[in-house]
Amino acid sequence: MVRMIPFSRPCFSDEDLDEITSRIRDVLRSGWLTSGPIVDEFEEKFAEFVGTEYAVALNSCTAALHSILLALGIGKGDEVIVPSNTFVATANAALYVGAKPVFADSDPETFNVSPTDIERKISETTRAVIVVHLGGNPCDMNEISEICEENGLILIEDCAHAHGAKYKGRSCGMLGNVAAFSFYPTKIMTTGEGGMITTNNKELAEKIRSIRNHGRASYGPSENVDLGFNFRMSDINACVGLTQLKRLPEYLKNRNALAKVYDEKLSEISWLTPQKVDEGNFSSHYVYIVKVQKDSPITRDRLMSQLQEKGVGTSILYNPVHLQPLYVRKFGFHRGLLPIAEELGEETLALPMYSDMLFDDQDYVVNSIKQFSEES
Repeated sequence: MVRMIPFSRPCFSDEDLDEITSRIRDVLRSGWLTSGPIVDEFEEKFAEFVGTEYAVALNSCTAALHSILLALGIGKGDEVIVPSNTFVATANAALYVGAKPVFADSDPETFNVSPTDIERKISETTRAVIVVHLGGNPCDMNEISEICEENGLILIEDCAHAHGAKYKGRSCGMLGNVAAFSFYPTKIMTTGEGGMITTNNKELAEKIRSIRNHGRASYGPSENVDLGFNFRMSDINACVGLTQLKRLPEYLKNRNALAKVYDEKLSEISWLTPQKVDEGNFSSHYVYIVKVQKDSPITRDRLMSQLQEKGVGTSILYNPVHLQPLYVRKFGFHRGLLPIAEELGEETLALPMYSDMLFDDQDYVVNSIKQFSEES
């Protein structure tokens, strides 16, 4: 019988399930199932965890990014610089508001967006930069912040992977003007579906609160002052989020312990290079990404297929967004524009990583890779 090691899975102990069940039972009895007091509590505690004044819960990170750009007044004629090595939603958010996404290349070691290429892509119509802390690995925020300040640009953090990640001791989610988090089931903490924005800008937070609720005014719930959407998070989802948030420090500790073991044991394989975390930074290790070197005896795809045969789940985290059919068709992007991002799309692989992963299961993953290495 083949052993099965999933790429990712949500983590709920029996105690967690009891707490969530109790919370949801109280919500159902209250009769208030949509955004209400439990969402308010979740927002308050999440803002406290990140270290910002405000947090606003939504039904996805995509909705959070969309709402941020709407609230900032970004639209037709504007450009938003984004990494290509990310999930398509990061770039789609610009399209939703009528703006144009401009893609920046990646750093070959951290796999994050390149500050140098961000600066190179700035034009007269650039309004904002969205950075993605890929895999929970913090971007070079000092350099990127300086670039944005010098050019009068808004800095947005896509923290979909970065719950608890820290750049030089400061939490991701408080390093730019505003940030968006994801609580999708594969993320470090989940609400089933959900997202959150964090910011120190009261006006921006209130604007997003209005957008998520059909553009209604906080001072008059029957007054629709702007075009908005139904981006609300329910109190039921927030019940799950509160329990997960309480466990988040434990999850981060476990993931970093697993990453350390990967670092040590995979260092023996010369043709595998892990994503680099810069000194002084703390990665949340949403995933553990490795790059299969060009001179390797095998290809990334062969490694992935072999691991699948052994029951080991992996993921090609992202194919470059600028090469997705939508973007090729709409903007005429083509291969060769962003060589590092394209190389990462062809050569990187995310190995199993989840908060309650056993070291014995991790050993099975590592030994499977080593066995394949020896046979090649």
